[in-house]
Order: sequence, then C-alpha cells, then structure tokens
Amino acid sequence: MAGGPAAGNPAAGRAIGQSGRWLPFLFTLLAAALIALWGTDTPAPLPHDAPADQFSAGRAMADVRAMAARPHPTGSAANDAVRAHLTRRLKALGFDVQVQAGPLPPRPAERLAKWGGDPAAGFASLIAVRRAPARDDAPADQRAVAIMAHIDSVWASPGAADDAAGVAAALEIARAIPAASQRRDLVLLLTDAEELGLVGARAFFGDHGPAHPLAARVGLLINLEARGGGGRAMMFETGPSNGETVRLLAGQVRNPAAQSLAVAIYERLPNDTDFTPAKTRGVQGMNFAFIGDAWAYHSPLSTPDRLNQGSLQHLGAQALDAVRAALALERLPGPAPDLIFGDALGLGIIAYPVRAGWLLLGAASLLILLAARRRLGQWTLPGASAGAVEALLAALLAGGLLWLFNQASGSAGGEYYDRLAALPRLEVQALLLLLAVLVAAAMMPRQPLDRWLGAATLTWVLALAVQTWLPGAGPLFAWPLLLAAAGLGWAGRRRTTAPLDGSDLLLAAPGAVIGLALLGALGHFAMLGVGPMLPMVLAPLLVPALALLAPLLPGDRPRRARLAVAALLLAALAMALWVRLDPVAPSVPPYAGTEKN
Repeated sequence: MAGGPAAGNPAAGRAIGQSGRWLPFLFTLLAAALIALWGTDTPAPLPHDAPADQFSAGRAMADVRAMAARPHPTGSAANDAVRAHLTRRLKALGFDVQVQAGPLPPRPAERLAKWGGDPAAGFASLIAVRRAPARDDAPADQRAVAIMAHIDSVWASPGAADDAAGVAAALEIARAIPAASQRRDLVLLLTDAEELGLVGARAFFGDHGPAHPLAARVGLLINLEARGGGGRAMMFETGPSNGETVRLLAGQVRNPAAQSLAVAIYERLPNDTDFTPAKTRGVQGMNFAFIGDAWAYHSPLSTPDRLNQGSLQHLGAQALDAVRAALALERLPGPAPDLIFGDALGLGIIAYPVRAGWLLLGAASLLILLAARRRLGQWTLPGASAGAVEALLAALLAGGLLWLFNQASGSAGGEYYDRLAALPRLEVQALLLLLAVLVAAAMMPRQPLDRWLGAATLTWVLALAVQTWLPGAGPLFAWPLLLAAAGLGWAGRRRTTAPLDGSDLLLAAPGAVIGLALLGALGHFAMLGVGPMLPMVLAPLLVPALALLAPLLPGDRPRRARLAVAALLLAALAMALWVRLDPVAPSVPPYAGTEKN
C-alpha cells in the first residue's frame, strides 16, 4: 500500500474537491436534522368526529378533562369522583365493572401521609371485562387482552398526562373496537395507587396477597404511561422473550416508535411502572409512554389544556392497532427468542433475530474490505489508523465538553424537576457542542478514504462490542455502520488507482442523511430519558456520525469555519449560564427535593 496520490498530486486534490465540500457537508447535516425532526414529531390529533373505527384524541380529551380537573391522589374525594366517572363510562361501553380494594402497605401509606392524605383510606382499582360474544371462530384458549393505566395522580398535579391520558386512551380504544368483533375478552385494568408504589397493579398480580382471578387469564398486556406532557409515544418495554410480541408490533402498528435499545437499557434501570408486576410473572406485553415536554412530569401545570394532543393521538393509535390485532388472533404471542428491532423514523419496524445482527456485521465487513482492496493506493494503514483515532478523539472531546458544560449549567446536581423544565435548552446546548466538534473534525486535513476506512472500522468495533454484550442496542451502531459501509462499497465498486471523484463522494450523502437522521432521533430520546444528568451518553454517537460523514468532510480550515466553532461554543456557554441563572421553573412541584421522584 503506497502513500495516497493526493499527497503530491494537485489534480487529485482538485478531483477530491476538499475546499469545495463545505456546502455538501452542511447541506447533509441540515437535511438529516430536518428528517430527524419530522421523524420525531407527533401526528396531528384526530377530531371528535373522526371515523368511529379510528382513535380520536379529540374524543379522548373529554375523559382527560373529566379526570384531570384537579389533583386526584389515592384516597381523596377527587379520586373517588374520577372512579365514579370511569365506572359510568365503562358500563356504557359494555363492560362488567368490579372494584379491587384493600389497605395500603406501610411504605405507600407513609408516603400518602406525607402528601396530607389519609393512609387508612386504602386503594381501589377498577377491573372491567367485556366478554367476547360466542362465535364459531373463537380461539381455543381463553386468554384475554388487557389494557392497563392508573387512575391516581400525585397530590400536587392534576395528572393530565400521568396518567389521565393513558386511562382516556384505554376508554377510546375500547370504544373504537366493537364488542361484536372481539374473538377474546377485553380487560381494562385501571389501577389505583400507582404513584405510591404500584400498589393496585401489585395487588392484581398477587404481590400483596392472592392474585385477582383474572390475572391468570391475561395473555397480552398493553400498559399506557407518561413521564412528561408531549412527544412521540415510544414502546420502551416488553415482557420476557419478546420475539412474537415484537412481530405483532412490527406487523400491525402504524407510525410506530419502538427501539430494542430502549428495552435493553430500561431492563437495567431501577425504574418501574405498573407493567413491572406483570413482567416478573412472564406476561407478554408492551409498555408505551411519551416523555417529551418533560416539565409536565408531576407538575401542577399538567392540565388538560397543556397536554399535547398529538402525543395522546400517537399513544392511543399505536395501542389501538396492537389491541385490535391481538383480539383477532387465534393464538396470542408466547415466549420466543428476543428480537433486535427499531423503527425507521416512524415508517415501520425493522426487526430481526439476534443472530442476524452478526450477519449485518459480516455484510459491513465485506463492503469495507472490498473498498480497501479495490482502492489500493488510495489509503495507507497509518492513515486509516489515524482516521480511527481521530473519530475516537472526537467522541472523547465531545464527552468532555458535554460533561463540562453540564457542570456549568448546574444540571449534574441540580433540582431534578427544575432540570426537566430546562431540558429543551439543555438539548440545544448538547447539539451546539456536538456541532462544534463535527465542524472542528471537518477542518482536519486527511485523505477521504483514510478517514472513511478509519471511522468505519472503529464503528465496526463498537458494533461488535454491542452485539456481543448488549445485542438489543445493536441498531445504535450496526445500522449507521451498514449505511457507511454501503457508501464504501460504492466507492470500491471498481478497481482503480484513480482518486475518489465527485460521484464517489456525493453518492455517500443519501446514506449519510438517513444514518444521521436515525442517530439524531436516538439522541433526542436519549436526552429526554437521561439528558439532564448524563448528556455524555450522546458522545459515542459521533463515531458512527463521522463514519457516515467522512467522505464529505471538507478537510480545510477557512476562517469562517474556525469562527463557527468559536461561535457554537460561546452559544453553548450562554445556554448553560441561562439554565444555571434562570429562576426555578413554575412547573416544579411543591414537594421537589423532599422525596424520591
């Protein structure tokens, strides 16, 4: 492998066109950002007069308003009024309704007492069943499909999102599915005292005594939650051995948001929801939640008027597709090997077995090797190694900057709910820092093929590590890697010693746009999940980003680019100081800082 010809060949430099690639580079970033924004936007809410078989946020909002007129914690008169309203609605929809009531365990009772409630009041969940009519094509087994949401709020919040939206969505789903069309029983589990420690759900599934008789019949459970007041609703948790459940999701749910990455990470977190007691018993199911507009979490301002109705629409429409399909199945999903999966910016779910992840890595390896073999003379081993080191250093620099500016904003040790309110600014701050590092990397002079091979190889190493130890997170690196490797494969489609030309480079742009949009969407959900405390989780995304962008990086240092890096860093610092010096947000609940969130 000889040295690259561009080192002493002005014509090669002109063919590669380094100094003229700032416009394609910036256009690629802009196009990817626009697609990512489109892919993470909520759908338009359907009005109250939408077709009867469709989910309508407009119709569901009537129940949200009835439930979330005021805070309604467990044991309160407002909670009793909510339960009475829901009982009337359920009976009107053809459900047989019963109440599962009981005393609060000691720790939930202590928490309710801190809220000023009466712990002796206990909890009271609603268990509603609508039987499937007798029909010739009834399935042989008697397992039911259940939708679960909780009726209580924290004492300081009306709870329009958490979880009036989930309960209202469950009622609208039941309305949209005619009882005559059911092949299976439909169960609505509207639990109480979730905010005190999943008390109602644990009682139903037998954590605090005998399980409810219906618990053994639940074959598929759809849980509806929220931690915020907006954003797309993601399916972020499944039951164990989720292969068949994910196939149901992939085959039936339109405009989905789901990632095995979220499932893999959530399983390792201490968080829980009402879905937890069912999951520990091996129940198959899906857990949906929206977590945008994070300021609304447990906030006094979480009112019906402030709820993003597009988020309610997305939550309910996905769940409706899943429930409708499940009620028509001859056999409900059972345990099957886990799948790797992710949504392609809401267009559909890509799902495959874990072993297929190895095939993706193999295909990427072949494409990278093909380009390296056919483009001998256009790259060197030291140059490609330097390209890999450059990508690694960019990620480390980004991680350091994200940590440093997070300290400057006061977010690392700041009040949790106040930092949730600052999350949009913190996300902009993180984006400014990542752009600064990318622009700085774009100014580094290096042969395009060296940089391309180096960044792709480092991405391959990360994808291999993830596939080995956390396969559910495979799409994080494997999908961008495959797109980058496809570009490399195109560049190596012909054996030549000629330098890369414009078609080689620009034909990498579509893959870069798609890959960067996917990374942007994942980064957005990562920021919503852990961004106020751990924005550094975004730093590894720069490695696959550089693998995608490598052929488009200009490789020169005009004064405007250097000024752009400085301006981006100054803007990020201004954002950090704004967050740090801003008064406490009005959305912060009164008990902030006094108990576990």
